[in-house]
Amino acid sequence: MGARASQTIRNKGALKAKGRATRAAILDTAHEVFKTMGFYGSSISEIARRCGFSKGTFYQYFKNKDQIFQELNDLIITRFLEKVESVSVEGLSFEARLKTVLQILYRHCRENLAFHTILGESELLDSVTIAYYESIARYYRHFFRQESQSGNIRTIDPSIIAYSLIGICYFHSLDWKSDHADFHEAQLIDLIVEFMMNGITGSAPWNSNSEKDLLKLPEPLAIEKPDNEPMTKGEKTRQAIFDAAEEVIGQYGINRANIFEITRKAGVAQGTFYVHFESKHELIEGFVKYFNHAMRMEVQRFVAKTSDRRDAERIGILKFLEFTGKHRKIYRIVPECEIISRDVSLWYYNKIAHGYIQGIRQGIENSEIRDMPPVFLARTLMGLTHFVALKWVIWNAGSRGVVSNQIQSDIIRFLIYGLKPPTG
Repeated sequence: MGARASQTIRNKGALKAKGRATRAAILDTAHEVFKTMGFYGSSISEIARRCGFSKGTFYQYFKNKDQIFQELNDLIITRFLEKVESVSVEGLSFEARLKTVLQILYRHCRENLAFHTILGESELLDSVTIAYYESIARYYRHFFRQESQSGNIRTIDPSIIAYSLIGICYFHSLDWKSDHADFHEAQLIDLIVEFMMNGITGSAPWNSNSEKDLLKLPEPLAIEKPDNEPMTKGEKTRQAIFDAAEEVIGQYGINRANIFEITRKAGVAQGTFYVHFESKHELIEGFVKYFNHAMRMEVQRFVAKTSDRRDAERIGILKFLEFTGKHRKIYRIVPECEIISRDVSLWYYNKIAHGYIQGIRQGIENSEIRDMPPVFLARTLMGLTHFVALKWVIWNAGSRGVVSNQIQSDIIRFLIYGLKPPTG
């Protein structure tokens, strides 16, 4: 960082008190601008204006917007690491140790939610995003590896536990703006610990508990179009625009994708585009709903015939990872929407949560699922699967969207049984 910026930026160690104060003010202001406008919606001019400084003053301390964003990233990670390093868990019971490190992560996610949202804004930030979450995961990976070696938890890839925990804390930090009551921190920490140790399985016997059964998929239901009616010309055009949008947005991200390129790929005139959508924003909203529906229907084809909610959950994860792998570029649209179109992302998450809650509630009644608040379990499972998909499908360039059987098996065993060591 310092080497790249050394030609245009003063040596931070040589700054006098006034210079350090100016630099800190610019950094704090940039953070607020990023929170409200996102990375791509922010500008150096806006940062300087809010600071009451000239752009020239900005460039005395920072090379560009990318540098100030990366320094914010480094600052937030440094604060996290200082917190975990300052906490001693020596002499505590395993459950107390787990609660302590979990509370640190949950508070970190809650306090830095806006920054986490910015990290998902565009693929151009992938290098920063991956490094950010890996810095957090490294600590928890080490923690769970030690606990596994001590016999306190079952043997599961510690990276799976670490990224699942990040996702769980992140999703419980979101402002869902739903009718469901939120949980107090102490209650939430207790629930997460219970889930992590015991998984979701209830007291009813389960037939799919062998290693072979965990990755087994049933025959899917056939796809049938209502009344076997062919697509209308308008439906075909809309579908062509959605297909083109997936390719263009997947390549450039929401901010840089433009209607001209989408219509060119779709083979339709721009005037035709505006027959179906008033703006790019309306296209994004329509596409997110289309993508959400397609994903849920694909999963539903495989879980429709299941008689046990635990099978529905394990199959749902397998199909979700597969679907995400096939659409790995466009899956970025979901985290991007969290800052670009908050209402759309809330709709997306709440739509999935609604179906989850209904199925979980039925599973609890049948003793297939552990008796825990359905809303809590829905958000927990969503956070877990979302971050697992990011880690092993979206960010893993070498995977080509395919997750290994061992990783899938570990994810499902963690989800179903938790971390408690098997008995007998």
